[in-house]
Amino acid sequence: MIRVNTMRAFLVLMLAAGAARAQNSDLGLLLGISGPTTQVNIVPGTIITSRVGASGQINFAFQVRDTSAGRLYLELPLLLGGHANTTTISSSIVSSAGGKVIFTPGVRWNILPHSRVSFYAALGAGVAAFDENKSVVGKVAVTVSTGWTVDPALAFGGGLDFRLTRLLSLRAEARDFVSGKGLGGAQGHNHVIYGFGLGFHW
Repeated sequence: MIRVNTMRAFLVLMLAAGAARAQNSDLGLLLGISGPTTQVNIVPGTIITSRVGASGQINFAFQVRDTSAGRLYLELPLLLGGHANTTTISSSIVSSAGGKVIFTPGVRWNILPHSRVSFYAALGAGVAAFDENKSVVGKVAVTVSTGWTVDPALAFGGGLDFRLTRLLSLRAEARDFVSGKGLGGAQGHNHVIYGFGLGFHW
């Protein structure tokens, strides 16, 4: 009886060790840019808009399924960014600068055509917070406004992960964070970020 219990305990430990070994987590640290862009509208007046932004992304993910077609991860991407915009409208100048914090937990699907190379697509939803400092210089007055805005956010995108070693990789991705119109220096709803950095795997 003791021997049977010992064998059972040994099998349980082996199964637990195998499950732990099969777990696959990674941490991505990416630096991103948006712009710089310049847009000129002639009608119904001359409007010149210039935008530039920078960001850093911390993305923790852990694998929940491994199949022959690919790997499914749950991911927790946190984006920290800033922007600066300048818009000239006839005799007025509107300048704004601020920051943003976007958290969009979701899923990521990895396809591995090679042992060192994987492509992935990601989709998530969460919340975004934007800090905006705006100044409007007109003919007779200067108006200044500041404040935070919190809004729901959706994120989707894809990227490439190239393994340098078993624990380290190079990563590049494009991800679009979608929020309310005109927030965080965006003209519309989209905050497209091109990120480059490192992935740490264990």
